[in-house]
Amino acid sequence: MPAPLSTPHRELLRWYRRHGRDLPWRKTRDPYHIALSETMLQQTQVERVIPYYQRFLQHYPDAAALAVADVQDLHRMWKGLGFPSRIERLQRACACVVKQYQGQWPQTPEALQKLPGIGPYTASAIATFAFGQAVAVVDTNIARVYTRRDGLPLPLDRRQIWVHAAHQVHPQQPIDYTNALMDLGAAICTARAPRCEQCPWQQRCLSHGAVEVLEASSNPLRVASARKVYSAKPQRRGLPRIPVVLALVHHQGHYLVAQRPQQLRHGGYWELPGGKREAGESDRQALARELMEETGLDLLSARPFVTVYDEGEEHCIVLSVYRCRVFNPDQAQARASDGIRWVDPQEFLTLDFPPANAAILARFRDYHRLG
Repeated sequence: MPAPLSTPHRELLRWYRRHGRDLPWRKTRDPYHIALSETMLQQTQVERVIPYYQRFLQHYPDAAALAVADVQDLHRMWKGLGFPSRIERLQRACACVVKQYQGQWPQTPEALQKLPGIGPYTASAIATFAFGQAVAVVDTNIARVYTRRDGLPLPLDRRQIWVHAAHQVHPQQPIDYTNALMDLGAAICTARAPRCEQCPWQQRCLSHGAVEVLEASSNPLRVASARKVYSAKPQRRGLPRIPVVLALVHHQGHYLVAQRPQQLRHGGYWELPGGKREAGESDRQALARELMEETGLDLLSARPFVTVYDEGEEHCIVLSVYRCRVFNPDQAQARASDGIRWVDPQEFLTLDFPPANAAILARFRDYHRLG
């Protein structure tokens, strides 16, 4: 007779001892180090995070150092990692730890969430990995593993998955167990091509072999929503496309606009900084170059905002608009225009933009809910 299966905890931990990832933040219980790693890992792949994590700790070894760091220096250290508002939130949390908690981090998820910028996931991760609290930690990987293994109904109820995960935590080894879950979701129970034959829970998984369920549960935390189309793609296939990038630069509730030189087409109209993407450039590289050439500003971050197609007889101009932040916004210069201004959202919508910008204005109006 076959040997009886061990408990799910033992099965997973046995697998983890053989296949777990060797990551630098798994070698510490320092809550600041854990908070830094969790902040960096949000929406960023592990391989990209490791060198940034190590560099940051060399410059800012503890919460006190990060709390008093110059914001511009932080952004330059963060550059290339994306979503720079993350480090600003962590800095505020560290400042609170230093001032209100005398440098001692709270130890429970409830107390940690009282720190500015610390949400439920990060609070639970710090409580688990720094203080060994047996609490639920739910990220996309963990949600996917539980959804598939236990046949949880889709769409997934976010509150219920946290309750479900709380019942599964290993009471004596929450750190290894949670790390194992994350590794299982990242390496085996992946979104698109799960390697079910290598899963330690293969015989327990209610979704094993169910292709449709595996596909539907690839990202169970994603909230389905209707996506509004602001610009239809060109009807004629094969029409040459000209890629153009535009920077919707924002700072303290205002946006940077430039006035086109009078001698150019649409002279006198207002526009966003940007221009044609050159061969071999990525959108981000083109944005950085255009911003420097036109305004003297150094690009800090760029997030997709809207894509607009301006179809003509001979070609289609593809306007890729990014919501951007820059270093030293007060140093903007009109290097390629008749003038630049910082305007609030209401004034932005009153300016005369070229006709092709209509879809951009519609997206901007919806973004700010200006009706």
